[in-house]
Amino acid sequence: QDAPKSIMQADESLYLHPARARLPGPSAMVIGVDDHPDVVLEVDHTTDVRRGKLALYESWGFPEVWVEVPDDTAPSRPRNRRPGLTIHLLQDGVYRTAPESRAFPGWTAAEIHAALNEWTLSERTSAVLERVGTALGERDGTGPDHDPLLRSHRRREFKRGIERGRVEELCRLAALRFDEDTARQLAALLKPAGPDRLTRAGSAIIECRTGPEFLERVAGQDARRG
Repeated sequence: QDAPKSIMQADESLYLHPARARLPGPSAMVIGVDDHPDVVLEVDHTTDVRRGKLALYESWGFPEVWVEVPDDTAPSRPRNRRPGLTIHLLQDGVYRTAPESRAFPGWTAAEIHAALNEWTLSERTSAVLERVGTALGERDGTGPDHDPLLRSHRRREFKRGIERGRVEELCRLAALRFDEDTARQLAALLKPAGPDRLTRAGSAIIECRTGPEFLERVAGQDARRG
């Protein structure tokens, strides 16, 4: 005889480290076979997951459940279901409400509720996510460079920062060696500042005696190419 089955579908399930987890297959998660998600989100528009569904999550050992009652109300929502988010953390086999997430250290229920109800990402929520992401990285020993896209972006910005620093220093030296007008024209020539032109400007600022000669040397090779 087949064992009894309970089937539910969460509104959202989150694995912080999916590459390390035993993820559910295409049909359903199997308790005792697949790993629990780090967070389960249930959105209560008109229902109340505390009536049965939350007890099942508790009996199955799900570590953290968020129950969100959205700001946008529905005509059939009971009046006692006030907007807000409740965090349920499993402690000694029993759910207890908590002011902040365990999976996302320092992220409070009020901040999560605000983020879930925004149509566009606000500056306040962006700052909160940066704070929580930093805390996650410190806890797990990871940082922006572990993400390929962020790593590429950081390297590109680092390179741009070095180029901007070199341009500023060359313009400062041009003003000292020649005059402010030469420095302003040099700044225009170095937009964008390619590595060849920066190297040429560095050599020319030592070798040239006048501002016009210097500017011609900086721009001359590119002009001939064109």
